[in-house]
Amino acid sequence: MSSTAGAFPFPRTGRQYLSGLDDGRRVVVEGRSVRDVATDEATAGMARELAGLLDDAGGAGGAGDWLSRAYSLAATAEEVAARGRAFEAVARRSGGLLGRSPDFLATIVTAWAGAADHFGPYAGNVRAYWAESRDARRVLTHAISDPPAGRDDGLAGILRIVREDADGIVVRGTKMLATLAPFADELLIYPYRPLGEDEQARAVCFAVPVAAPGLTLYCRPSLAGGGGPLARRYDEMDALCVFDDVRVPWPRVFIAGDLETANGLRAGTEMTAYAWHQSSVRAFVKAEFLWAVADRCARASGRHGTPPARSALGELAGIAETLRSLVTAAEAGSRKGANGHRICDLTPLACAAMLNSRLYPRAVEIVQTIGSSGLVMHPSPGDDAPSSEAREFYAEYFSRETVGAAEHGRLLRIAADLALDRFGARQALYERVFVGPPDVFAGKFLDIYGAARGPDSAGRGPLAAGGGEP
Repeated sequence: MSSTAGAFPFPRTGRQYLSGLDDGRRVVVEGRSVRDVATDEATAGMARELAGLLDDAGGAGGAGDWLSRAYSLAATAEEVAARGRAFEAVARRSGGLLGRSPDFLATIVTAWAGAADHFGPYAGNVRAYWAESRDARRVLTHAISDPPAGRDDGLAGILRIVREDADGIVVRGTKMLATLAPFADELLIYPYRPLGEDEQARAVCFAVPVAAPGLTLYCRPSLAGGGGPLARRYDEMDALCVFDDVRVPWPRVFIAGDLETANGLRAGTEMTAYAWHQSSVRAFVKAEFLWAVADRCARASGRHGTPPARSALGELAGIAETLRSLVTAAEAGSRKGANGHRICDLTPLACAAMLNSRLYPRAVEIVQTIGSSGLVMHPSPGDDAPSSEAREFYAEYFSRETVGAAEHGRLLRIAADLALDRFGARQALYERVFVGPPDVFAGKFLDIYGAARGPDSAGRGPLAAGGGEP
């Protein structure tokens, strides 16, 4: 194993992951430094979830198979589908609420390893990093977006190389918006947009430990401390990553100043097909979770059999099934890619990404409709305590033949987390802009669809026969 693999044992347990979070990383939340991500109220719940996921990676089958599958290069359609089922097992642990579960970045590193020659002189670095990350069970995330235009200098400017020497490169500037960053072992950095001829210093791709000297994570306010049951467990946090002359050793450098390699990263490695496979699976699992919550809320309130509730639930079921079917189509249409490995059909995955940006907010609206006033007026955990003055009344008010008061209250708190509180609002915004502005991505999908259909597609069928409106 290369010396760049890191100090933690191979492979790690969840407990070892948690103990490693007290490594000197600089994490700032609401104006204060978080000493230990594993124990701080703002971050402890999410850290425990990731620890459990890493422990599952040691098992066989189900969620335990996620690690080997996420880091696998497929040779057959069956292996592509198996990778999808591993993504599904991971997503079902959180109901699809974790947009940056570790399998997401694992797919990107795997795509790079399968196309390592794209990186030219750094191909060996990419292959070694892929193997090390797999064997170490690294928790990875990325920071790829640039700060707003006009900030070209200093730490608030776009991340860039400021010098090179025999030991590596030194970078300065900011990357945003790194989801999961406080909990990650390492950050992957690469360009989000095409770079111009005068942006050679910004043509970088590398991996760096979150605890690297000079790197600070400025986080948004935590949603976990006073949040509901989902927020306490699944607030994966988002952060600005500020690099104050951070040194990146050459073994962790994958692109350094090469505009052509940087601008061709996505097409040259086919990484989009890998990443969108994982995110599309997560999208349908998340839609199914919202349907299950809405269905149970309708049953608990006694409205499940009413025509309005049935109509709303049917629409939500249709959203989930549409997204699931697109994944099935993408896996069934898998093909041998340009780099020799089997990849999903990109068109259904792009369609899922486009539709989910619109359908997820609609799914949240349906949960709001079904939950109705119960999302506003629901019992708190304290109301269930034996000493609570509200317990006796709420036990009668929220208890029905189909569900007890305690379970009904918990169900409403989960629904409120999804559809009413800041956690749910952040989830909806995340899905809305996951692949960029929805209108812009719809135009991109048109190009993908047109390329897949071919230039002669409009000349076939009823249009060619001069029939009525299509």
